[in-house]
Amino acid sequence: MGKITITDAEYKNYGKCKVIANGFAELYVTAEIGPRIIKANLTGKENLMFNDIDRVSFEDVSPVFGEGKKWYIYGGSRLWVSPEEMAVYYPDNEPVDVKIDGNTVVFTPPPQKVNDLQHSIEITMCEDSPQAKVTHKIENLGEKEFTGAIWVLSVMAPGGTVICPQPDEDTKLLGNRCMAFWPYTRLTDARANFFDKYITVKQNKNINEKFKFGINNTKGWIAYQNHGQILKKSYEPNHPDGNYPDWGMSTEVFTNHLFAEAETLSELKTLKKGESIIHTENWRIIDSSDDPDVDFKQGEQDKVEAYVKKYII
Repeated sequence: MGKITITDAEYKNYGKCKVIANGFAELYVTAEIGPRIIKANLTGKENLMFNDIDRVSFEDVSPVFGEGKKWYIYGGSRLWVSPEEMAVYYPDNEPVDVKIDGNTVVFTPPPQKVNDLQHSIEITMCEDSPQAKVTHKIENLGEKEFTGAIWVLSVMAPGGTVICPQPDEDTKLLGNRCMAFWPYTRLTDARANFFDKYITVKQNKNINEKFKFGINNTKGWIAYQNHGQILKKSYEPNHPDGNYPDWGMSTEVFTNHLFAEAETLSELKTLKKGESIIHTENWRIIDSSDDPDVDFKQGEQDKVEAYVKKYII
């Protein structure tokens, strides 16, 4: 325990991956596509990430990036750009440059041709706990200014529950939270529950409809519980005067019949050539095997708060 190893492994049909492990947890990161953190779990436990083995989720991006080009979700956790438009769906299907420096591994895909952007993900594993620092970076390589935000989408395995905190600051006569809903979102969706302090979304493979919301997350964390584990992603919380995508959202949650997504976003930035945006998530994988399959219902306010206090904060 406590010794970090960085090794190579073939994983399913994703090709070669780097396996970053410390005896407590392990992360598999694709090196021939993406990159994606395609597998994340406590040692010996199930993968928390969705894996699109059959390549069901994809977009034909030929009109933007050239004939025959397709973007694949692949699954796992990825680095994207907000606001969402077709140019975001860059077909990242080529080998990734991998550099190792001590306990840190940097994954750098080829520069995006059309977008003139350079993405990279840097992962530093902790030595003595199931935690890792995941730093996302986007650099503008082009002559034109670029305006956008880093958008980190962790695509999670089906059957689990997203837990998102709500702002609770006392703002007197002013509102203390903003939310965004997408056109397809139904506020009566049975998968979502809005409690006083938290919002939970249960992934359900039997419900085909999409559901998505965003919130100005002033607590700076979001969690996903599944397979007797919790992935907690912590990041810099909303600044009161910050300029965030989608009317001020720094956290967004999506689900459909295949997976759930726990998403975090940086502030919007305008970059000149050579300038970068950086957005860091601190990952912690928590053993929740005492409560292996949570499914909160309306009216279970005390249950949700007790669960979060026991495992997450």
